[in-house]
Amino acid sequence: MIKEERFQDAINTLNTIPESSTTRAGLSLLGHCYYQTQDFIEAANCYEHLLNLVPDVHEYRLYYAQSLFQAGLFEEAQKIIAIGLDSPELKDKVLQLQSAIAYGNEDYTAAQSLLLQRQDGNGQEASTKNDEGCLLYQANMYEDALQRYVSALQAGGFNPHVAYNAALCHYRRKENSQALNYIAEIVERGIRNHPELGVGAQAETEGGARSVGNPPALAASGLAQAFNLKAAIEYQEGNADGAREALTDLPPRSEPELDPVTLHNMALTDPTGGGAGLRRLAFLLELGPPACPPETFANLLLLCCKHEMYDTAADILAEHTHLTYKYLSPYLYDLLDALITAQSTPEEAEQKLGTLASSIGGRLRALAAKVQECRSATDQNALRMALREYEGALESYLPVAMARAWIPWRMDDFQGAEREFRASAEFCSETPSWRLHAAHVLFMRGDRYKEAAAFYEPIVRQNYDDILSIPASVLANLCVAYIMTSQNEEAEELMRKVERAEERKGNATGQCLHLCIVNLVIGTLYCAKNNYEFGLSRIAHALDGGSGARLCADTWIHVKRCVLGLLTGMAKQTIVLPSIALQETLNFLRACEAYGLTIPSVLTGPLEDSGEQPPTIGLEARKLRALLLRLMEYK
Repeated sequence: MIKEERFQDAINTLNTIPESSTTRAGLSLLGHCYYQTQDFIEAANCYEHLLNLVPDVHEYRLYYAQSLFQAGLFEEAQKIIAIGLDSPELKDKVLQLQSAIAYGNEDYTAAQSLLLQRQDGNGQEASTKNDEGCLLYQANMYEDALQRYVSALQAGGFNPHVAYNAALCHYRRKENSQALNYIAEIVERGIRNHPELGVGAQAETEGGARSVGNPPALAASGLAQAFNLKAAIEYQEGNADGAREALTDLPPRSEPELDPVTLHNMALTDPTGGGAGLRRLAFLLELGPPACPPETFANLLLLCCKHEMYDTAADILAEHTHLTYKYLSPYLYDLLDALITAQSTPEEAEQKLGTLASSIGGRLRALAAKVQECRSATDQNALRMALREYEGALESYLPVAMARAWIPWRMDDFQGAEREFRASAEFCSETPSWRLHAAHVLFMRGDRYKEAAAFYEPIVRQNYDDILSIPASVLANLCVAYIMTSQNEEAEELMRKVERAEERKGNATGQCLHLCIVNLVIGTLYCAKNNYEFGLSRIAHALDGGSGARLCADTWIHVKRCVLGLLTGMAKQTIVLPSIALQETLNFLRACEAYGLTIPSVLTGPLEDSGEQPPTIGLEARKLRALLLRLMEYK
């Protein structure tokens, strides 16, 4: 069984033999099998018993220490090494383990010192080069680290873990194409050498593939690391679907069998919403280092802020102050602090963000001057480095600029938001996300539709052949801007284009809501202008008369706002609707009542779980219909 790498079967068989837990032979086999199945605590227990039986066998002490190290018990592993493990034959392996423990404890100086004591003989050159690369990587010397990894691959042949390290260096240097080349080779070799791992089986069976567990072949293949890095590249490039696809291609495992990095990346790319992702990140944070990926703390806080859970973010910061200086850069801490402060004292938050923006803005100007100097000197390497530094500083500046505009935006001060956008235009005017949000601000001003359309149009033109990839809000706002500037033909043409795209895609399930949202926004616009007859007809058309799959909490909120506006106007006797229009509205509400019996009418937050049954669309539609009938009968 061990020869065939059926380690779990071997464990089950050995556990049926009483002598296995009391003899050297049984404990040795069990320790080896537990280690191979990554059950390091059980492996450590076996080797501890072996040390009591045969204390003079140094290999067992080394294996005991290795098991403790793999379980994350670094101090315990170091104590075991320090007691009587002085065998000359094991010196290199002991030094390697000691340097790994120091590395795990982030004591990189000690790790470097231990590395220098190791010998390159006995085929250890590749291992030493790889370890040198790891230390250089931690010092952010990615180019030097990459050279060590390439040397390790040349000295020891292809090793998926070393190849992954090289890909990681390219990723840090923003050389994604080179990183993807290494990833492709790791995946290709993994599929060829280990077909039993079922790479891609989850996608083929739509998540119904049988778990392969965590066999030694998976650890040796480097597939988990490669697919996670591919997911990270796709995620950073804004391709969330591509990131989820990369994680789906992983060998199938159940959630308790997932490694922390995969769990972390699944939390960030969860398509169902923020709740599951936040819970996974919170779980990882409770595990603590070394199991918890270093990025978990920052990403959990950012995800809380994304879902406007600022009190939760403040609580997490207060409960984990020891992690703040370890895992948050001064920039990220200042940004998060300002976002949380904005909830209670916006003026103080504005001041903090202003200081941060001034600091980064000054650096951007200095880097822009450096880029111009490098262009004049025609030094391509220096120019590449300067551009990379400038792009990095711009990535830091953009969230600060957005946060400064967000503070007046949330108070409906759109003029103040526009003022902040003009202040950041010097650096960000060519950035797609800046242009998108600037368009939103101009649109919300209510008198700048032409300027808003000028910002929206390039976004639409750039993706005209794949119009459904454009956010529905952009299409809807552009249509409204056209209507408000008397360009009705352009609005109609855009809507026809969206309709044709949805028909080609096949929208029987109602999952594509682009045209629906466009019609809802236009209908709401006409209702706001007191043209309820046309506005409510557009809204009913958008939702297939209330009987389609597009009826959900997201769309229902627009329906009830417009119907309540109509009811308010009728109650004040400022709005009069023809009887035919009123009857159509009643029929529409009756259809919503029938088809929305079990559909929640409100959106809940990612972590909201009150235990109470939320109100349904059917119930609210019935109440609205009753109110309308009372007003129609009013004398």
